[in-house]
Amino acid sequence: MAEHLIIAIDGPAGAGKTTIGRMLARELGLLYIDTGSMYRAVALAVIESGTNETDDVTVGSLAERIDIDLAGDPDSLRVTLDGRDVTDRTRDEDVTDMSSIISTISAVRRAMVRRQRELGRRGAVMNGRDIGTVVFPSADYKFFLTATPEARAERRLAEERQFNPAATYEETLADMTERDRRDSTREDSPLVAAPDAVVLDTTGVPIDEVLRQMMLEIERRS
Repeated sequence: MAEHLIIAIDGPAGAGKTTIGRMLARELGLLYIDTGSMYRAVALAVIESGTNETDDVTVGSLAERIDIDLAGDPDSLRVTLDGRDVTDRTRDEDVTDMSSIISTISAVRRAMVRRQRELGRRGAVMNGRDIGTVVFPSADYKFFLTATPEARAERRLAEERQFNPAATYEETLADMTERDRRDSTREDSPLVAAPDAVVLDTTGVPIDEVLRQMMLEIERRS
């Protein structure tokens, strides 16, 4: 497998991008980059600095200034913000909510796209919402994962309860529905499948089967 291969995995929250991205990176011996973690790091910086999230200019400037890095193997990816390991903090509910808001700001997206391109040039499996359409439109392989809102909410709830035992299905589904609306209607890099992406519906499909289908597609075109 080529050392600088770029594989894009896009899709809405809860579609399985993180799990399958890690598995695929392991299988192919590539760097794994969860771009959502980068937006969470920006969101944390906004919270810690007390910046008003509706001030697009200030938030965009902050996104340009801060230092974000991802390191580690696919199963233990660590996120650093200005040299601090903030991996666990970026999974908190307030950061999740803030990341959904600030990710709609064009200046933030431009800053993150630039950094994602720098990281991805090493060769990587990258997951996000605009990898195959904006970050790496010429990626070697593009996948778009989707699932029903109910299935995605159940998956996300299982993740959230590791950090927030009081989380409920109803709240998770409502939050996901709102995030889907923001992601798909924003003017800058809306969530859409690239025309040449392989679309996989993961509803009710075992994760090993999703991986098998993706590997078959990669091998078919290698």
